[in-house]
Amino acid sequence: QGRGQPGYGGVFAFELQGGVKAAEAFMGALTLAMVAPSLGGVETLVTRPASTSHAGQSPEVRAALGITDGLVRVAVGIEDPRDLLADFLSAVEAAAKAVA
Repeated sequence: QGRGQPGYGGVFAFELQGGVKAAEAFMGALTLAMVAPSLGGVETLVTRPASTSHAGQSPEVRAALGITDGLVRVAVGIEDPRDLLADFLSAVEAAAKAVA
């Protein structure tokens, strides 16, 4: 039975309050995860779909699809989860400061 590799991979998305300003501050503050429009690789990659994969869609179409300006999509790589957590917590703090 295919159970997959324990502890590896996964894709998820979350929305930051503060829209594009918060999302850009979050992504700019990351030091381990890489900002990239692709979601394939062994390293953790983050992207903002409104400015990459769905940039050609109108704001109305993006809204209907749930693609907000503050949406960040993450493809988790093989880095140590503790390192990723520290990186993401620091970036969330930077995003909060950017919109305060």
